[in-house]
Amino acid sequence: MQPVPMPAAREREDAMTIYDRSSRFSKNLWLTLAMFIIFAVVFVMYVQAEKQIDHSLETRLQSFLLADELRQSSDDLSRMARSYVTTDNPIYKQYFQEILDIREGKKPRPVDYHNIYWDLVLTDGRRPRPDSGQTIALLELMRQAGFTDQELAKLAEAKANSDALTDTEHAAMKLVESAPPATEADRIKASRMLSDEHYHQAKADIMRPINELYQIINQRSLDAVHTATATASLLRAAFIAFGVLLVVLLWRSYRVLHTTLGGSVDNLQKHIARLGSGDFERPIPVGEGMKNSVMAWLSETQAKLAQLDNEHKQDEAKNQRLTQLYAALSQCNQAIVRSNNEAELFAQICRDAVIFGGMKMAWIGMLDEPSKKVRPIACYGSGTEYLDGINISVDEHDPAGRGPTGISMREDRPFWCQDFQHDPVTAVWHERGSTYGWKASAALPLHKNGAVIGVFTLYASGIDFFDEPARNLLDEMVMDIDFALNNFEREAQRNHAENALAESHNLLQTIIDTAPISIFWKDKQCQYMGCNPAFARDAGEASLNNIIGKNDFQLCWKEHAELYQADDQQVMATGIAKLAYEQLITTPDGKITWLRTSKVPLQNQASEVTGVLGVSEDITEQKQAEEHIQYLANFDPLTGLPNRTRLNDHLKYALGLAKRTNGQLALMFLDLDRFKDINDTLGHSVGDALLVELAKRLRATVYKEDTVTRLGGDEFIFLLPGTEARAAAHVAQKLLDAIAEPFRIEHYDLTLTASIGIALYPGDGDDLETLSKSADIAMYRAKQEGRHSFCFFTPEMHARLARNLQLVSALRQALNLGQFEIHYQPQVSIADGRIIGAEALLRWRHPELGTVSPAEFIPVAEDSGLILPIGEWVLRCAVRQAKAWLETGLAPLIMAVNLSVVQFRHPDLPKLVTRILDEEGLPPEYLELELTEGVAMQNPQGAIDVMNNLHECGIRMSIDDFGTGYSSLSYLKKFKVYKLKIDQSFVRDISTDPEDKAIVIAVISLARSLGLKTIAEGVETAEQLAFLRNQGCNEMQGYLFSKPLPAEQFEALLKRDTD
Repeated sequence: MQPVPMPAAREREDAMTIYDRSSRFSKNLWLTLAMFIIFAVVFVMYVQAEKQIDHSLETRLQSFLLADELRQSSDDLSRMARSYVTTDNPIYKQYFQEILDIREGKKPRPVDYHNIYWDLVLTDGRRPRPDSGQTIALLELMRQAGFTDQELAKLAEAKANSDALTDTEHAAMKLVESAPPATEADRIKASRMLSDEHYHQAKADIMRPINELYQIINQRSLDAVHTATATASLLRAAFIAFGVLLVVLLWRSYRVLHTTLGGSVDNLQKHIARLGSGDFERPIPVGEGMKNSVMAWLSETQAKLAQLDNEHKQDEAKNQRLTQLYAALSQCNQAIVRSNNEAELFAQICRDAVIFGGMKMAWIGMLDEPSKKVRPIACYGSGTEYLDGINISVDEHDPAGRGPTGISMREDRPFWCQDFQHDPVTAVWHERGSTYGWKASAALPLHKNGAVIGVFTLYASGIDFFDEPARNLLDEMVMDIDFALNNFEREAQRNHAENALAESHNLLQTIIDTAPISIFWKDKQCQYMGCNPAFARDAGEASLNNIIGKNDFQLCWKEHAELYQADDQQVMATGIAKLAYEQLITTPDGKITWLRTSKVPLQNQASEVTGVLGVSEDITEQKQAEEHIQYLANFDPLTGLPNRTRLNDHLKYALGLAKRTNGQLALMFLDLDRFKDINDTLGHSVGDALLVELAKRLRATVYKEDTVTRLGGDEFIFLLPGTEARAAAHVAQKLLDAIAEPFRIEHYDLTLTASIGIALYPGDGDDLETLSKSADIAMYRAKQEGRHSFCFFTPEMHARLARNLQLVSALRQALNLGQFEIHYQPQVSIADGRIIGAEALLRWRHPELGTVSPAEFIPVAEDSGLILPIGEWVLRCAVRQAKAWLETGLAPLIMAVNLSVVQFRHPDLPKLVTRILDEEGLPPEYLELELTEGVAMQNPQGAIDVMNNLHECGIRMSIDDFGTGYSSLSYLKKFKVYKLKIDQSFVRDISTDPEDKAIVIAVISLARSLGLKTIAEGVETAEQLAFLRNQGCNEMQGYLFSKPLPAEQFEALLKRDTD
């Protein structure tokens, strides 16, 4: 709207109004500045008053400290004199003189002297504080501190009395420091001089003026503090009053300025900046009552500039529109020449129409004949998401076919929509068009061989955009596109067959050439027709052509040629593939390699076998890993000696032989005495080196047919077949003598001793377990008898067995008497630290025996058969607790329950577990049964059957203490388990023991390759956790996160973890 010119008189009146407002603002501003200065001065005075309060308080404190120092020095002198008289130690006399010298200013004062008590000074003369370097008498220091004459008089009186008392103290010390040693009478006399009534009266004469001094100082300092406080309060009130006045004046100045400007300064600056940048479109709003303000003048200026700018833009838009359309037509012709296919052309046409033709959006759609729908295949510009899922038809009876695109294709003519937002044909798309800023549109049909095949649709940002010149240019552009489409049609028909064949061949060749495994194919005469580079490399040939036409007898693996050709002929003769069989070969460079090979017959179109296709994969590393794990499972990685698993095999064989021949054998347990001291003092590297040398010496001491085993740490077991008591004693003594010989490890000369326990078959036991227990008991008896000796197992050692009988008797009643309880230890995800499971652990508290360790009563329960009812009770309680936590809304977790060997062997185990789950209502996927590796390997086939039954019921199984048993990989892959638990004996020293590290890494790698999870138990340090996380271990449990907890405490922990 054109603004009405303002009369000159009105302009002058408005100018005067603004001037008056400006004058008011200036006056108010000066008044505000003066008030601010007054406010600042009052603030400074107030701050000084507060500082005066602090100074008064500090002076009060310092006065009391100095007065207290005089009293303290008198007490210190008395203590030094009495200590000297009592002990005759000259150091106290020295301290006595130092106290006087410091008080008189003859020696430098120590730092914080008022905090020093001379009776705490060490007898070696050391001082608890360094010297300050300041030599000043105490009275002078008090005078500098501002003490009054009255106060100094009191101090002088107290010091004079103290000096007089020092004469008595000097006399007492002189009495006991005479040339001949002081007699007891002299010492008693001196002590009386320092504690009689006269001495105490002199002490009181010192304390009286000091106490009067305290009262004078207290009154003086309190008066100063009160005066400073009153002054500060007065200035604080003035500061608040002037502050309120300053705020009122600032608010008044702001209101006057706001009325003059017609708005805020920021708003005015924003509008001026907008006009300066050439933005004249948006009017500047003027508030009510602000018509004579600066903002009102600026609004009128904007209206005039907007009118001029709009007229200029209309003229420019017409010229630019034609220029852009000519540029788009030129780019279209270039795209027709450069494009190789329709998709490339259509994408370029849409892009050029928007970038060069000035369109908001352009798209090309193709007609789908069966459905009569238009499918967009290219688009560019603002609002292309409008095409997602769009439904456009060419059927006039379909509402989706009544828009510009449908009409254009159906009637084979351009459709021009000059006002998109108000044309009834586009009513369905008005809302979307408004969102994307579409004001006009055009739809032009595309032809191939004279038939309509698609449509070219454009959207513009201005009404009446498609005038006569624009329509002519777009018609010409569409004709050029039709010409290009006809050419593409002819070219496509020619290239289609060639491209299909070439693509198929290239794909197959790429797969063969880039495959990391060896691929080859032979004819019916077993001659190579081709191979990939990986096969040529394994054959030791630099070129593929060197292999084609040859047979296996002509290549590097001549010794395997007959076997290879037999496999080829079998596959070709039977027409049946031979899959994934393993072979051991020697490569051209002499390397032993394991291969996993598969061969399938090649057939022609008539299904006749024409050759054989083979694929080979190098699995040497996998085999080596399996062999390494097998070695670690049977031998000690540090010393190379057999481990417990290997010993068990040898002992079973030796016992069987001894029983058949009525022979004898000896089993000896050897434990090094105080070996831990070497590790603690010299380090584990020296300890490990010592164990290696010791193992060599032990192995050399016994016969070849004897078995020397390291259990771990510093424990060794010797199996001596065909050995009776005298020979066993002889061997034991030889071992002790060999161990006693010094060892030279690095630059240390080390000497060891050991204790040996001996058990004989058949006297001390006729099975592995009894002999082991007897030898172990005897070994501990040897340690009790003084170490570095050997001891035979004797009947009186059966006292331990009495303990077992006592436990059996107590166990029979423990379940009925409610002496058992279950603790739960969290199992945590290493990845995110969440609690994902719990292991149920049995605890036994007996009223007389106390807390009995599971390691002690579980074996007893297994031997007595009581483990079955106890195990069922544990399983039911754990399942019931898991169900209770699930019902309270806590995060679901896996409840892990250990199975003993007796439970696992029971034929009704699967039925028992499923019955408990059904009765308690816990889904089976929340229960995990843990089985030790040794239990599973006692009867592998039976274990497989039980695991299969439990697996079919949906119950999880895991292997506990993995790595401590047989570690049979052939059976492990058949077990229906999903998790391996790494034994804590390996986890304990992974931060320091390279052998334990190797075992843990191997177990994690094996589990990962078998698709199993791993959990480490006994994790107690952050270093252990970091190592396990780096190796990819999935879960952990141990005291680092939490010890086993009762159900209530575990539930609280679980709630905190969930929160």
